[in-house]
Amino acid sequence: MKIYFAYTLPRNALYGGAVALGILAGFLNIFLAVDFTVRPALVASLLASIIIVVSLHEGIHGGVAVLFGHKPLFGLKPPLVYITFTGKIPRNHFILVALAPLVVLDAFFVVLYVYSPFKLFSDFCLIINTIGALGDVWIVVKLLSVEKGAMIQDTKTGIEVWVADEP
Repeated sequence: MKIYFAYTLPRNALYGGAVALGILAGFLNIFLAVDFTVRPALVASLLASIIIVVSLHEGIHGGVAVLFGHKPLFGLKPPLVYITFTGKIPRNHFILVALAPLVVLDAFFVVLYVYSPFKLFSDFCLIINTIGALGDVWIVVKLLSVEKGAMIQDTKTGIEVWVADEP
């Protein structure tokens, strides 16, 4: 097998997007008088949502990988929490592992919103998971143009795509 290409997540673009959202929130506060008053209960709910969603999100990546027979390795390198693998993974397995937390958790948090009294917590969890899955979706979009027999190596900050040598 030979390396076909490598992708690294566009972290600067993601950070720029976060700054843009902060500026937008500021304009909403100034021009529309949206209340962004910091309340202890609101902050506690947000922090709990982040911790729970990140744990579940990475856990689902790992669980689906194990179901396919792969060995996940969890890591923490602030501000990143990530999962990587001990070897290369078939393209289709990697796509399913990448999308599983978005599909499973977003569905769960929508149901939680509808059937529980914890509306704000459910909203936070849904938003955090969806934002957290953007990198996964970005990688899946890149992989859709790759041949089905390709093998994917997770590099913690992106992926390497390996294809069979042509005869």
